[in-house]
Amino acid sequence: MTNLQIEMTIAALVLLVFIIMCLRRNSMSIKNSVAWLFLPIIFIVVAIFPEPLTALANWLGFETLSNFIFLITIALLILICFFLTISVSKQQSQITKLIQELSILKHDQNKKSKS
Repeated sequence: MTNLQIEMTIAALVLLVFIIMCLRRNSMSIKNSVAWLFLPIIFIVVAIFPEPLTALANWLGFETLSNFIFLITIALLILICFFLTISVSKQQSQITKLIQELSILKHDQNKKSKS
């Protein structure tokens, strides 16, 4: 095993333990943690079987496997950010709708109490 494979395995295991600890403390929902769980699993698979990824990196023109791994990691993080942004946007719309409904209910309640 090369240094890169050992470092990737250690980093993946640390990330996996951190995600599991967050899940146990209810700091993160299971729905949101699924995306984060893929990252260390992919790291571990790549650390165990680097040959296919090395061949792909060479075919795409990367000089070293580590550069290709950084690219993949950054791409995965961007995808996670994108999906989290979509989730936040939906929640903002729901919050706005709930505030409007609550305001209407309070207004109606104030009208009834004045009558």
